[in-house]
Amino acid sequence: MNGDDLARYLDESVDPAEAVAAMSESALAELADALYRQLDCPSPAFGTHSWYTQVTDELRLRRLTGAKPDAAEPKDHGPGGSAGREVPAG
Repeated sequence: MNGDDLARYLDESVDPAEAVAAMSESALAELADALYRQLDCPSPAFGTHSWYTQVTDELRLRRLTGAKPDAAEPKDHGPGGSAGREVPAG
């Protein structure tokens, strides 16, 4: 992923929760790597840390639950966004 690709994600008009929920696990891993490299720069782009947290949380959730993005799932998660999804206990 190059800087231009990463810049598209960091655009303020893109909702991180919605974007990461729709991505494949391999795409999320690639984005996480690019975001991590950006965070390692002396002056990371604004929003990089928030995106990195969102991506790593989504990857962790999928690995814990075995969940994959469902194309039939509605994109409107309501006022709580994707944060309203339940995480199994244990």
